[in-house]
Amino acid sequence: MRGLELARTLSEAPLGRISGTLLVAGDPGGSFHLRGGAIVEVVSPGAPGAETLLLRSGRVSEADWASATRSCPTERLIGAELVARELVGAAELQLICTAAALDGALAVGMGRIDGFSLEHDTQDCRLAALQAIEPDWLVREAERRIRALASRRRPFSPFRTRLGRTDAGTASLDTTVAGERREILLRVNGRRSARDIAFLLGRSLYAVAVEVSRLLGEGLIEAVVPARFKDSPVRPATAAGNLPRRLPGASGITDILPLRPAAGL
Repeated sequence: MRGLELARTLSEAPLGRISGTLLVAGDPGGSFHLRGGAIVEVVSPGAPGAETLLLRSGRVSEADWASATRSCPTERLIGAELVARELVGAAELQLICTAAALDGALAVGMGRIDGFSLEHDTQDCRLAALQAIEPDWLVREAERRIRALASRRRPFSPFRTRLGRTDAGTASLDTTVAGERREILLRVNGRRSARDIAFLLGRSLYAVAVEVSRLLGEGLIEAVVPARFKDSPVRPATAAGNLPRRLPGASGITDILPLRPAAGL
C-alpha cells in the first residue's frame, strides 16, 4: 500500500505547488525533487542518475564537468551551465534527465518501500531537468515499465539477480556486432546485476533490463544461484535457467509495488 500512497502524494503535488524533496526509505529507496508541484529530478541508488549517464557515456568529460560545477553558485544550475558551454544540447540534456528520472522512479517502484517523508523547500538536487516533469506522466510511465518487465518470459530482479554468461553467450561474442548488446554481454561475469551493468555503461537501467531479459530468453545469459543455496534441499531447479523456486523474493517480482496515479485508485 505504501507504493499507492507514494503515487497519490506525487499526483497531488501539483495541486499544492509543492517544492521540496520527497524522501523514500526502502531498498533501494530514493528521492523525488519537486519544484512548484512538478518533478525536476529523481535519484535512487538503484539506477544511474543523469550525472552518471553524462559522464560514463562520455557525453561530458570529467574535466568539463568539474569546471562547470565550480562555476555554478548552486548544484541545481549545472545543467544550464553545461548547455551554455555547449557541452550538451538543451534537448539532449532534457532527454537524459527525463530518462534518469524514469529510471529512478522505476527503481523505487520495483523495490521495497518502507515509508516516505516530505522535506519542504529543500534545494539539494544534483542535476535538475531544464523543464520540470509532470508527476502524473512520470507515475504512469514508470508503472508501464514495471509491468512490462514483470510480464517478460524470464522475469528477474534488476538489483538482486546476478547474471552469468552461458557457453552459447560466450560463443556469440564472436558474431555479435558492436553495440549495447555486446557491451552488456562483455560485462556479464556471474557477479553483476542489471543495475551494476547499467552503472558501468552509463546506460538507462530500463534499457539494460530489457536487453538482459532478451538475452535470458535466448539462453545467452542465465541467473546465477548464490553458492549458499546450491546444496539447499528446498531448491528444486527448473530445467531452463536453473532458477530457485522457493526463495522468496528471488525474482524480485514479488517486490513490485505498482505506482498508480491517484485517479486510478
